[in-house]
Amino acid sequence: MFVRSVFSSFAHVETGKLPAVKRLVPLPLPMLFAVFPLLSLFADNQTEIELGVLWRPLVFSVLAAALLYGLFLLIFKSATKAAILASLVVTAFFTYGMYADRIPLLAWLALFALAAFAVVRTKRNLSTLTLGLSVAAIVLVVGPATRIVTYENDHPLINAADPQFWPAALQKPVLPSGAPRPDVYVLIPDDYARSDVLRHYFHYDNSSFISELKKRGFVIADQSRSPYSDSEMNVASELNMDYLTRLPGILGKRSQDVRPVRRLIEYNRASRLLGALGYRYVHLDTDDVTFTAGNPHISHVATPDTFMTLWLQQSLLSRVGGWIGFNESASNERFRKAIRSTFSDLGAVPRQPGPKFVLFHTLMPHDPYIFGTHGESSTFPDHSEEGHTRKIGMRYYAKQARYVETKLVEAVDAIQSRSKEPPVIVIEADEGFEASEQDWGEAAVRDMRVKGFAAMYLPGKDRLRPPVKLNTVNTLRFVFNSYFGTRYPLLRNASHPELDLPYQFEELPVRGLAR
Repeated sequence: MFVRSVFSSFAHVETGKLPAVKRLVPLPLPMLFAVFPLLSLFADNQTEIELGVLWRPLVFSVLAAALLYGLFLLIFKSATKAAILASLVVTAFFTYGMYADRIPLLAWLALFALAAFAVVRTKRNLSTLTLGLSVAAIVLVVGPATRIVTYENDHPLINAADPQFWPAALQKPVLPSGAPRPDVYVLIPDDYARSDVLRHYFHYDNSSFISELKKRGFVIADQSRSPYSDSEMNVASELNMDYLTRLPGILGKRSQDVRPVRRLIEYNRASRLLGALGYRYVHLDTDDVTFTAGNPHISHVATPDTFMTLWLQQSLLSRVGGWIGFNESASNERFRKAIRSTFSDLGAVPRQPGPKFVLFHTLMPHDPYIFGTHGESSTFPDHSEEGHTRKIGMRYYAKQARYVETKLVEAVDAIQSRSKEPPVIVIEADEGFEASEQDWGEAAVRDMRVKGFAAMYLPGKDRLRPPVKLNTVNTLRFVFNSYFGTRYPLLRNASHPELDLPYQFEELPVRGLAR
């Protein structure tokens, strides 16, 4: 009886015998086909992204489907034809990127054009076809939607301020009345390798960069190491001033949910401790790496690996350039603009009221390799998944490294010249270069991965030097002890290579260049 009544409703809508509101009955059909690719993409990546990034593209998909349905309804005066045609259009648009490597664009468009032509020309009642497509669409959507709901229920978001994450509490900093409160800047170039690594593996000399920093009062920690081989974990460890040893026990050793690590970055202990002294937290990133649910300072499609960009790269826009397109050229140009604008924002921070604790992260010199030595546009020719880690990638990396050195020196000049009081400035890579085992072997790759660059500007502390073998987990402990009256013990020097699962922590032996 239910199926018969549905058929009857569609037939009445087709002949116009039901009120106009009943013409909305087929509307969910194109909406379901529009949201399926989006939900499927999110479900495949939900271990790394929070639910908040889903709402904007979800609303866009639903509205696009509704507008197309309304347009076709006005043209053809048939609710079922409108629903089917709108479904064809959203399917053709939102899913082409999934098949682009196998189906030429013209063939794809011709296929859907023929289907649309058949729907437009038919005189038959389409209610049965509409019902069948509706069932198929529901089946498609239920799968990823169920996965999302189940995952969210099984993996509730953590409270980054929960003390259970850390083996030991940190005393609150206390300053005497009237004591200076210098701004603190932590500038993080992604994957910028240590000088000895650059010389040994890249035949690259960054001595000019080091010389420029020393002229500006920096000291170099030339035996620095990172605690992990993963960007987010290293940044989280540095900003929270401790190893992430409690996470496997809390989340499970086999957990692949890395969202808590980003929460520990965005809501870190250092910013909370300094907040008690009246510090404002300023958080800037040229990418989304250090944010939980999207970077609020740049466009949602500004970088190549945002969820919005990945979603639209599944669409027909993946073959289009220009400001509306998402081919490689268009995506790279958006990212260049985001990087330049965020460095510009960093240069303006010193004029903001203080005191300030500033976190700035840039994905450079990490891939994608989009800049040449002097900031000119560059395109990496290898499109394989591992090309950026191979020797050809190392050549493009070196060019981009030279450019990020220039931008960092410019940023230091802006910060030092525009600050009312001399600020503390830390320039510290999250880690070293992600090389290919095929070229260098497992031991060398693990070794170079934990060797990132580190330098500090420590005003008023002319004789102060960071530990010779600095581990970046201790960087802010060292800064706090030097400027904010704390006595945090420096933690033992340990590094953990990246293994199959994110919370498999196995300590790497210290040897060779890593010292």
